[in-house]
Amino acid sequence: MSYRTFQDADGEEWQVWDVFPSSDVRRTLVGGWLTFQSQREKRRLAPVPLYWVSAEEDELRRLLDSAKPAVERTGARAEMPDDKPLEIPPTP
Repeated sequence: MSYRTFQDADGEEWQVWDVFPSSDVRRTLVGGWLTFQSQREKRRLAPVPLYWVSAEEDELRRLLDSAKPAVERTGARAEMPDDKPLEIPPTP
């Protein structure tokens, strides 16, 4: 997992890190996502841009603007609105 911090255009500090799940996530998140978190909110961006770790702060701000608000859930599932669950065939 890579991790960075930066400030948005309003001076709010954000943390950003990549997540690569092992199983049971929505179809659009299978390849992983970036999590952006400030003291006020959390957002996700999928798929993970390959260059994000070395991106300039202006580019991180652009990625933040593209990220969707995260839906807070309890339990093992991290979900985003308007996505369909990944269909996993049952094991015999």
